[in-house]
Amino acid sequence: MALGDRKIPEVFNKKTGGSKDARSITSARELEIKAEYDAGVHVADDGMFNTIAPALYAIQKLSEDIDELRRYIIAEVGDGAQGPQGPAGAKGNTGNTGATGAAGATGARGPAGADGADGADGADGTTPTMTSLNGSSLPTKRGSSGTLWNNRGMVAIS
Repeated sequence: MALGDRKIPEVFNKKTGGSKDARSITSARELEIKAEYDAGVHVADDGMFNTIAPALYAIQKLSEDIDELRRYIIAEVGDGAQGPQGPAGAKGNTGNTGATGAAGATGARGPAGADGADGADGADGTTPTMTSLNGSSLPTKRGSSGTLWNNRGMVAIS
């Protein structure tokens, strides 16, 4: 819960220049007031004390209330230091991944690689038959139409 607005303005202030108002006092005047308060002039002068006693009583009770609030805030709420961190919460929803999915769209196909070294032809100089097929014996370059060749480890037909 946030603090509410102040009910009354300050009793006095030390504004100067263009911001000075009816409640403005000098620093020297503030020191005089403090010295009289510290000396107990407001209590020692019976005439003044009898006149302002009800207001002083109310101020004393307000001071005690403020001290109680200060005690409560420090003891129950804390001194403003950050406390220990609590446990992590559950992971939230990651949301939609879009039309192309989580991995994104597939990129364009790269350029073809260089041709491999020439392989050895079959024993009779032709493409080997299926019974003697061995990938290492197939040529690595595309031959005439309908012949088998070794296309980077895959058997292909020209």
